[in-house]
Amino acid sequence: MIRTLNIDGVTVSIIDESSRALVNRFCNSFEEVEGQPQVGIQNSRQGLICTWYTAPGGPLHYSIDVEKFSRQYASYPAPKRGALNQALGRKTRAVIDATAGWGSDALLMCAQGFTVTLLERNPIMALLLEDAMTRFSTTGFAQKHQIPAPLVMQVDAIDFLSKPQVTGDCVYLDPMFPPKRKKSAAVNKYIQFLQWLVGEDQDAVALASNALGSGCSRVVVKRPDYALPLLEQPSQQFSSKLVHYDVYLSTA
Repeated sequence: MIRTLNIDGVTVSIIDESSRALVNRFCNSFEEVEGQPQVGIQNSRQGLICTWYTAPGGPLHYSIDVEKFSRQYASYPAPKRGALNQALGRKTRAVIDATAGWGSDALLMCAQGFTVTLLERNPIMALLLEDAMTRFSTTGFAQKHQIPAPLVMQVDAIDFLSKPQVTGDCVYLDPMFPPKRKKSAAVNKYIQFLQWLVGEDQDAVALASNALGSGCSRVVVKRPDYALPLLEQPSQQFSSKLVHYDVYLSTA
């Protein structure tokens, strides 16, 4: 039986029992509604598939392909190189990814040997992430090297980072990129869905400020090459072709 639910203001069709179980776990409040859903969630052999029925131009399908991701790496930990790893720092072991999104950065850091906690306030994204990270733990790559899956928490990151029990060496932030002044190529469909689902990160500055006061010694903010740092002058900055990573070191 297909159920249509209102989850955080979005109408979602839930098609099978395993999907319903995740909804019950990650969605604190929802109600059954009638009418055409905006989003559909269904289980498959590749994990949860999310369909955006009302996407401009017609329905779009989304999934987090952890099998494809895990096949990229022949060894563990995966090599640490490039601007991201320079920004994370040599002493960092535990990372709090406070803007989890589709989990791609978290999976990369996990493959590189970091302990990763993902914070995601949107319940629909949280349940997609939980399904993906559970599946990652069953991949041949993760099982061969006994890699712990990233922990997914459905919380408001600003509230979470304000609490005294925060533990981690680094808070990683990848807020929604601001639009370019000049018209550019079409937006990636995954970013397009996130923008529709969660809107712009209007509280990105507040999130970064709370991260600095969380007790973690390091905050890393990913920004596009055309944008200024989110906060005041960073302690360090590492650049790659299209982005820069601004590092803020705690003085506490």
